[in-house]
Amino acid sequence: MDPSGGAPFEGKLFLHTIDLRDEQEEKYMRAYRSFEEITAGLSDEDFHDLLSTQVSNERQHEEISLALVYIILTDPSAAAKTYRDLTLLTRDGLFFVTTNLAMLVADKHHRLTDMGRKQMLWLLRELIKNQVMNVDNLAWNILRQASGGDISPKNIAHIESLLDIFTEHRPWLEKDQFLVGTVAYTFVRLIEDHSGPQFVHLRNREVKFVIGLIRDRFTDIIPLGREFVRLLQNVTRIPEFDQLWKDMLFNPRSLCPTFNGVWQLLQTRTSRRFLRGRLTPDIERKVHFLTSNVKFGNQKRYQDWFQERYFTTPESQSLRSDLIRFIISAIHPTNDMLCSDIIPRWAIIGWLLTSCTNAVALANAKLALFYDWLFFDPMKDNIMNVEPGILVMYHSIKNHPLVSCTLLDFLCRIIKNFYPKWEDRIRAGIYNSLRKILEMKVIPNLGPLFDSPKLDRDLKAMLRENFREFCCTNVPPNNIYQQPQQPGGAGFYILGNPIRRG
Repeated sequence: MDPSGGAPFEGKLFLHTIDLRDEQEEKYMRAYRSFEEITAGLSDEDFHDLLSTQVSNERQHEEISLALVYIILTDPSAAAKTYRDLTLLTRDGLFFVTTNLAMLVADKHHRLTDMGRKQMLWLLRELIKNQVMNVDNLAWNILRQASGGDISPKNIAHIESLLDIFTEHRPWLEKDQFLVGTVAYTFVRLIEDHSGPQFVHLRNREVKFVIGLIRDRFTDIIPLGREFVRLLQNVTRIPEFDQLWKDMLFNPRSLCPTFNGVWQLLQTRTSRRFLRGRLTPDIERKVHFLTSNVKFGNQKRYQDWFQERYFTTPESQSLRSDLIRFIISAIHPTNDMLCSDIIPRWAIIGWLLTSCTNAVALANAKLALFYDWLFFDPMKDNIMNVEPGILVMYHSIKNHPLVSCTLLDFLCRIIKNFYPKWEDRIRAGIYNSLRKILEMKVIPNLGPLFDSPKLDRDLKAMLRENFREFCCTNVPPNNIYQQPQQPGGAGFYILGNPIRRG
């Protein structure tokens, strides 16, 4: 309803729901209504004269800008002319417009109509084409809406539109190092979902674009670090990525004169912003709500809703790894929250693992859980990045021993199979993780886990082989295992599948 008490205002920008519109939605509608009232019936000359006078006032300039944006997003036939009006009337180089659009996409993209979403992409293209400043944040927020694990026609159309824009305006893209990295990271992740025969044309276009971007701008790719390697593992069967792997392993200087090889990437921690970029803002808000407001024991209905909303298709299972990496790396509860009755991170991750219905996605989710363990440096890395892994196993061994057993088995096997060339370094990272866990008293000791009677004979033997010190004795907490300096061996294994020279 109109807040003034008049007739309902049927907006064309936002989907109609039973929820009350918030202030952000209302401000666009109020600006549009006011704009319609003062410009109705005016000729083009009178229209421009009036608006030129109005925009001299900062508040009126903002209101008129919002109204013109509303028209662009709801009326494709008037969009081109309205955009020209907007550029003629702006007093700040469209800074107010791009800032508000970025907030609109971050907060309300899921509430936009199909027309509003389509026109938002049209407007992004126009802003880029006209070299408007401050568009990078808008582009980043729109890119976040390309959801992983979603092959619905709407999401595929969104991805295709973004691919068109970045391909057409690649010189603009290459001016921003962070955006180059984000676009490469995003499309490598999305290609994983586009393996079906119906996506051959899209996948070929994506591969051609992103491989070209990676090879031409590899200096901008290096800061993506170890998470980029994790994503590359899932697309290695594509010939162009297979060749990229070979160059990274055996001819790294061909990609960048300062690139020393894969281990350089694995030693580089990835910015949380890249991990955050692989969740839509709407999903991110729901995850934050779950980890900060829901009491332990009351989470089932929220998890059921999340399952029904985001994990109903086979393809959607790949989203679990994105969520696990985000929860581990970006959500670090305060001490007060750790002592409260809020659902802990390990319980949410345990649910994400146990409810997974795809074997490949489950293996990737396990790697996502333990990924920080493989490279853990106690002098640099945060205990909060390895805490969820040990707590999932520790709290599951009593009532859900199969969860703990499968994770322990995975941890044993990943030492030798993730990267045989540097098995010693991987082992060192995992040992350092366990030592830090004991030092910080995340759990009292490893006995209830490593020496549990619920482990079968073969698993106990593997644990003794790989973690003899931790199974039999209390390890001094300050005895930090040192990373060996000289690697040996050859070959790079990706979840048991080696890539070798030639």
